[in-house]
Amino acid sequence: LEIPMDVELIRLFFRSLKFTPTDSQKISIYEILKDMEQSKPMSRLLEGDVGSGKTLVATAVMANVIRHGGQCALMVPTEVLARQHAESIGRTLVEFYTYLQKKQNDLKNLQHPTVALLTGSIPKGEADDIRQRLAAGTIDLIIGTHALIEDSVRFKNLSLVIVDEQHRFGVLQRERLKEKGSPHFLSMTATPIPRTLALTAYGDHDLSVLTEKPGKRQPIHTKVVSPNDRKTVEHFIDQQVEEGRQVFVICPLITDSSVDEMAEIKSVEQEAARLKEGFPHRKIAVLHGKMHPKEKDETMQQFKRKESDILVSTSVIEVGIDVPNATIMIIEGSERFGLAQLHQFRGRVGRGEYKSYCFLFTTTQEQARSVRLR
Repeated sequence: LEIPMDVELIRLFFRSLKFTPTDSQKISIYEILKDMEQSKPMSRLLEGDVGSGKTLVATAVMANVIRHGGQCALMVPTEVLARQHAESIGRTLVEFYTYLQKKQNDLKNLQHPTVALLTGSIPKGEADDIRQRLAAGTIDLIIGTHALIEDSVRFKNLSLVIVDEQHRFGVLQRERLKEKGSPHFLSMTATPIPRTLALTAYGDHDLSVLTEKPGKRQPIHTKVVSPNDRKTVEHFIDQQVEEGRQVFVICPLITDSSVDEMAEIKSVEQEAARLKEGFPHRKIAVLHGKMHPKEKDETMQQFKRKESDILVSTSVIEVGIDVPNATIMIIEGSERFGLAQLHQFRGRVGRGEYKSYCFLFTTTQEQARSVRLR
């Protein structure tokens, strides 16, 4: 169970990156790895605002575990995020191992870590193959959704479990993953919890906190917009798109609801149609939970490749989506979302060097003055 901290490995990991990790990232990595040297399983909560670099901390820790022959499991709440993590973490680990091979002659034949993705939409044959390889120990890192806690998923040497956005999973779901071995356990959250409250609510966890944001990220300008000011803001959005930036638009519903109260809320389909009229020269894409996973993934990839300017979505993009070129987040019917959700949505922008904006649109003047939105 004890996994020694390979200080030289972590130093080389930092060198292989194209940026310098923040001090709080380095401290958190140290705290986590120090815990994992103990004979009892670690239980730690990593708290850091959206965009503070929790994924990098997780990747460094996983690199240390994999180097010592352990298996890692990362469970995330949505398929879109699982796929994004599998791609980005997989890439970071491959680049790191390539760097290791260059730097150290004795590591020329070092095998790259094997990373696999397991979600509900993976075809049965492929999923069975992944489960067999996990049990045989030939997969080092598995990234997935709730599919990871099914009884059929077994590990040869599960050493580390990481749960991302842990408030989205129930206590029993988290426990079921831990029961697949006696692994060290790290949960991560971006929901801002004061330290004292975190220690009360998660008393069985130690706490690591990321207090800085990497690079030259600027604070996100947040503004509540009442219906009267919509035109002005939309003019500003058009200017930003003209400069090459991209926009997220979040709507509370997918299709029009027959319930009167809900009918006034902008649905994704209605909003996309309205934006096509308002911005005829812009490319508009749509994303919602009822789409096929492959379709969702392709829509997201196209947005990342700047093939669309405005992405209209439901709350499926709440967690973890990383598009540094997107600088505007518009939330329609914002009074209908909870604080943690609003906080997550806003965190989808401000991830690059450009100044970013979050506009909270409301359906009436009164709602614009709501305490929560303020």
